[in-house]
Amino acid sequence: MKVAPSLAGTLVFLTLAGSAFAQDPEATTPSDGTEQAASQLPVIPPTAPTPGPVVPLAASPESNNPFRVFAGDFKSFFSKDTGQVMSLFAVASIAAVPWDRDNARNGFNISPRLLDSGNTIGGFAFQASMALGTYGIGAATHNSKAREVGRDLFRAQLLSQALVQGVKYTVRRDRPDGSNSQSFPSGHSASAFATAAVLQRHFGWKAGVPAYAMGVYVASARMAWNKHHVSDVVMGAGVGLAAGRTVTMNLGGARFGLGVAPTVGGAQITFTKKQ
Repeated sequence: MKVAPSLAGTLVFLTLAGSAFAQDPEATTPSDGTEQAASQLPVIPPTAPTPGPVVPLAASPESNNPFRVFAGDFKSFFSKDTGQVMSLFAVASIAAVPWDRDNARNGFNISPRLLDSGNTIGGFAFQASMALGTYGIGAATHNSKAREVGRDLFRAQLLSQALVQGVKYTVRRDRPDGSNSQSFPSGHSASAFATAAVLQRHFGWKAGVPAYAMGVYVASARMAWNKHHVSDVVMGAGVGLAAGRTVTMNLGGARFGLGVAPTVGGAQITFTKKQ
């Protein structure tokens, strides 16, 4: 088993996850001459503003432009939060490389039949369809919450898959079954964990726990069918989690911290809820 492609892919993600900090524009103070000139102007008593039509924010062409929205999500991905998430999952992915050899030819002895549906549930087509369906139901029933959740689910799918596919064709790691060289990272895991992150951010852990459990189920299915190594699904989960958090960064509620602890033959990822 070649370790270099996995390490190279992890380094790619560490580079992508670098923090990007935007500087606030400096406030400009008018010169003394301007202030003096302004003080010499005659004082005009205020008049009541003329009422005009109120244009809702949602009607802005920029906010409804999907290309602008996606470009904004992609730019927002390169943040401090993403850097922390991706760094932790990159460390976990490297720590899982020894398990890649054990998992060759389904070394975990997971029955593929028990996990067959994970190959469908974790697919981009299924996840994107569910997101669009949620949005459509919200629009048809005038349910703003359902519409917002569906929108964020779809944005998370687009963002996660754009990143995953770009790395797949850059790293070109062979799959365990030898079918092609698009193993690292796992797109199915990214899709499943992107959905889980969005649901957790919108509805809390009552929805997050079963959603993340489904993500683990999807990742297990991909390994059971020899489509991915352990390090592939770990890194894919990290991409999905970061993408889901990116498109929901404006939401409040419970937050959690991530941690990585070494274990025998790999590593474990911990989630700690912050008060």
